[in-house]
Amino acid sequence: MKEFSAMTGLPQSKVRFYEKHGLVLSDRQENGYRVFTPEDAFRSNAFRTLLQYGFSIDEAVAMLDAKQGTEEFERSLLRQQEKLRREADLIAYRLRRLDSTLGAIKSEPGSGFELVDAADQVYINSSHGRDFRVSLENERTISQYYDLLSITSCARIIKKDDLLDNRPVVDPDYVMTMPEHESYRLDEQAQAQVKRLCLGKCIRFRRQATREESVRKETFADLFEYLESHGYRLRSDLMLFPSFLNLDGLGSDIETLYVPIS
Repeated sequence: MKEFSAMTGLPQSKVRFYEKHGLVLSDRQENGYRVFTPEDAFRSNAFRTLLQYGFSIDEAVAMLDAKQGTEEFERSLLRQQEKLRREADLIAYRLRRLDSTLGAIKSEPGSGFELVDAADQVYINSSHGRDFRVSLENERTISQYYDLLSITSCARIIKKDDLLDNRPVVDPDYVMTMPEHESYRLDEQAQAQVKRLCLGKCIRFRRQATREESVRKETFADLFEYLESHGYRLRSDLMLFPSFLNLDGLGSDIETLYVPIS
């Protein structure tokens, strides 16, 4: 056992685990010592290689016991390759999200407005204002959005008319959203259910606000002043992306707003 553990780099507890699952088969001598063969080492290393490829334990065991060098074996590797490429794509998105969040932390919220060409969004409603009953109708599509959280976002849509009326607060819709060019990841039923928000030419700005402040129209005063001084008009609904840095809801969060203009 000690020699086999040393030559394979496996802790003795892991060797026992492999024995239990039939990955290596030792013989016991009369003195109680386990005897392993070089073939056991080959098999354990082949198993670990399959784990490195990202196969699950059950998948790797099945592949070890299957006939090697067949078309089905090659197809298994090709399927795993495609799966890992999709996962790498999602990880790249997560890294970009982290970069953006770190940039938001280091910048001064509210210190500047930026003219951008923003990607159009496809979204599904989790609420209409504070009424969340629509989430029951959209449950299946919402679930798909959450399965793609590296690419999708929890966001709020602030209606143009809501922002421009005389009430002191806005009542945003809670939505799950993604860039329109990523919508191919949704199945046909979900694609038929989602709505589209055309952003295009937008003013992007960040602000720091508590959840209570976030809905008060007075916190949009700097935005209206900027639009007026530059001759811009609000074209359509706004989209607000929270950073969720204020996890307990007691402090301030950094919010990124996209304001379509003409």
